[in-house]
Amino acid sequence: MELGDKLKRLRKEHSYSQNQLADKLHVTAQAISKWENNKSVPDIINLVQLSDLYNVSLDYLIKSDKELQSKLSIDNIRLKTFKYFVLSIALVITIAIFILIKAQFFMFQHGLGTWIFIGCTLLFIISVFLSLYCYIVKKNHFIFFWTALFMLSCIVFLSSFYDYIIDVLF
Repeated sequence: MELGDKLKRLRKEHSYSQNQLADKLHVTAQAISKWENNKSVPDIINLVQLSDLYNVSLDYLIKSDKELQSKLSIDNIRLKTFKYFVLSIALVITIAIFILIKAQFFMFQHGLGTWIFIGCTLLFIISVFLSLYCYIVKKNHFIFFWTALFMLSCIVFLSSFYDYIIDVLF
């Protein structure tokens, strides 16, 4: 028996309407309907609330549904991966700022071109990390990939023609 069928049967056994159950779980009646028709699955928090409400174990709800177990496992992996990427981005930016401080970068006046160069570099780093993250979780990563390539081309262009751009602008 699939999860949706179990949820529908349990709701009817406990004499709840979809609206009443939705109010208890703080979700919409449409969400309850989607769960019961196997169009979507509740997240782990709602699964725990449902098991408490119906006085059944989580095993009873999800053990026989291999597809749901797989989805919950993949979501858990994606969440862990996202946490590691956020930490990696924070670490890289922190290291970059530390290097700039050690090089006494902030002790001198810098022109607009230098700040644009630093901004493009930071956007490049963030875009690379986001592209890698989206690639790992099998989502559309091309927008971040192209953003990273664009930022890299801006960095190369700025570094190659920096003196010429400054002469033209000022």
